[in-house]
Amino acid sequence: MISETRQYGALQVFLPVIFLLGGIFPANALNINERPGGSPDLVVGIVVEKMRYDYLTRMWNQFGDNGFKRLISEGSSFNNTRYDYLINQSAAGYATILTGANPSAHGVIADIWYNRLGNELQSSVFDGNVMAVGGSFNNGRRSPASMLTATIGDELRMANDFRSRVFTVSLNDAAAILSGGFSANAAWWFDPVNAEWMSSTYYIDSLPPWVEKFNRQRLPEIYLNRTWEPVAGHTSYFSKSTFPNEPFRYNLSRMNRRSDDYSLMNAIPYGNTFTKDFALNLITNEELGKNGHTDMLVIGFSATAKIDELYGTFSKEMQDAYLRLDQDIAHLLEFLDARFGKSGILVFLTADQAVSYPASYNNSARIPGGTFSPSRAMSLLRSYLNITYGPADWVSSYNAGMVYLNHSQIESSNISLEDIQNRSSRFLNQFRGVAGTFTEDVFRRNYFNDGIPAKIQAGFHPKRSGDIMVYLQQGWHEQGFSGDRLTLTSYDQHVPLVFYGWNVRNGNYNHPVSVADIAPTLSMMLNIPFPQFTTGKPIMEMVR
Repeated sequence: MISETRQYGALQVFLPVIFLLGGIFPANALNINERPGGSPDLVVGIVVEKMRYDYLTRMWNQFGDNGFKRLISEGSSFNNTRYDYLINQSAAGYATILTGANPSAHGVIADIWYNRLGNELQSSVFDGNVMAVGGSFNNGRRSPASMLTATIGDELRMANDFRSRVFTVSLNDAAAILSGGFSANAAWWFDPVNAEWMSSTYYIDSLPPWVEKFNRQRLPEIYLNRTWEPVAGHTSYFSKSTFPNEPFRYNLSRMNRRSDDYSLMNAIPYGNTFTKDFALNLITNEELGKNGHTDMLVIGFSATAKIDELYGTFSKEMQDAYLRLDQDIAHLLEFLDARFGKSGILVFLTADQAVSYPASYNNSARIPGGTFSPSRAMSLLRSYLNITYGPADWVSSYNAGMVYLNHSQIESSNISLEDIQNRSSRFLNQFRGVAGTFTEDVFRRNYFNDGIPAKIQAGFHPKRSGDIMVYLQQGWHEQGFSGDRLTLTSYDQHVPLVFYGWNVRNGNYNHPVSVADIAPTLSMMLNIPFPQFTTGKPIMEMVR
């Protein structure tokens, strides 16, 4: 078993192997002296999935001094940072963070979307032209081919004649792949079939020896034989009036799962620790920040997303996951300090998306709410269109608030696409919980500068989005999702943003900031070109 006396997770088990490779903190790698000007040795992006901004304020007194608190107290924190578009899903969030563009430009409109040519739903990172490197066959057919714009990592690589190196790490394949852009040296994600870190032939031909050695430790086996219980006394957790003041205790070895299914790693806080430990090994073994040119590493902590879905937004399990993540971030900062010094690193922290209040909170506030059923809505829409235009397969698909009509059927029937879009839109507007709808024709003919239409248009791509975009009233959510992903409510868009380290002045800011501002801010600080379709603006006041 792994000792938990120090909150560094599985790194203790792997320490002997690391020291055989040269040690975590080799003497010739230390660079702890403050140095003016120049550029940082390493940019580190920390993206926490489904992290609401107010998790920081709600759990502030429970956090230690060296994790989230250190980033905020010694860095620049922007307390009013938001996404600017409707469909606030993880893949779109990662792409927006690293490109500085909205889905209307970078093309990653959701985690999956309908491919009209293939007549099927398509993953944001699926690529049938590449093969797995490590891991299982199906989980390796991944690349950034669906993304339409370059990232800050691509610009960094090109600006330095590809001498800068870019790596990404996450249990979530889309998070790792979209963070790295097109020219990342490698993206690493977790294979839940073989319990290994893996990549694809888009990046590399074979696993580096250090990754093979890390995988041979079989650390998921160790984690999944632990008992998950509160890291702190359960009485210190908040929301006692909403959730029973009782401890939790999960014997992970008794969880019902197949022998070839390690997906539980995505749903326990040890998944984040496992990710952090792999990232530290990557920095050491790839010697990031040691070649005289700024390197970049993006770490996606994804276990928080699944924990939210399984246990709830303010559950004790979620709070425990953030207290443990706070310790993981403290260890990461300690490692970076020892290796580079604060002036040698530029760190940013944000989230791929936020999440709405749980239903219990809305009920307590007497806010009306409910569940929108896409399957029922599409069944009734099909019946209505059959009555209006005659029996036919008028609706091809539905996904994430987007209705895809059957264009081939409509064209062969000599029906006006605009007419059937408008009729379908008006019909869907009658459903309880639907705040409104917009048709593709509206966005094709108009450009909106403000308000709800502008937010929906920012997430609309003409080749990938549906014919009709549906958004819901506050308090409503789409069946099958744990949050109000289609509501345009502020708490679903509001995420933390903190910069720390090289050339970052200390400050706390409350003016509005867009997530799309992150990439141009990094570009400005590193003196490299903005990603091509960036719509965000550099945040000037945080720079020394």
